Amino acid sequence: MNAIILLETTKPIEMINTSTGYIIGAIIALFILGYLFYSLIKPEKF
Repeated sequence: MNAIILLETTKPIEMINTSTGYIIGAIIALFILGYLFYSLIKPEKF
């Protein structure tokens, strides 16, 4: 009985962690994409 309660209470926490990971990954991907577009528009001259 205790194991069932533990498993049921950890499911929402895993869903929150998964969605948080997706949000952080999306923010990082947008930051990298923005940097690539910026470097494409204004390339540095060597």
